[in-house]
Amino acid sequence: LFANGLVLFFVNAIILVLILSLLIKLFIAYPVAIGKNNYFMGIREEEKTLDSLIFVYKSGQLKNSIITMFMKGLFQWLWTLLLIIPGIIKSYEYRMIPYILSENPNISRKRAFEISKQMMKGNKWKTFVLDLSFIGWQILSALTIGILGIFYVNPYVQGTNAELYAYLREDALQRGYVSSNELIGF
Repeated sequence: LFANGLVLFFVNAIILVLILSLLIKLFIAYPVAIGKNNYFMGIREEEKTLDSLIFVYKSGQLKNSIITMFMKGLFQWLWTLLLIIPGIIKSYEYRMIPYILSENPNISRKRAFEISKQMMKGNKWKTFVLDLSFIGWQILSALTIGILGIFYVNPYVQGTNAELYAYLREDALQRGYVSSNELIGF
């Protein structure tokens, strides 16, 4: 009887932890990730305050952003179940969705996925190689117990990803598969 109660307690604790982690991811991690992208895109042109990190909460489009980011994560996870390679490919295909949402939180989920797919068409391998170029920095960061990552590597990687999005955004506008009404700027 005691063992059954202990097992039930641990099962309930695990379920509670999973629910709490999902809520934290939905209501804190996703909006802050979108805000981080907004910040890094904004400092390309001018000074931005750290208020950019919470702009999704102020935009009134929190629900749309959360649903879109949740669907992005769900689709990536489902594709990963087909062995790991399809999940990796889809993660690159959906990579620009947080940037698109940081630029226009009003955009529909379906359209954000379409734009990201178009932007990454023909650029997945190049982006993968770009990510590989940071391996040395990641190793150096690990050797400094993450200190180098906090102060140099992570901002450098995020700035590089912002420049990648800026390049792909301009290309998308020039090719005409996205309008300036959809990607309104930072």
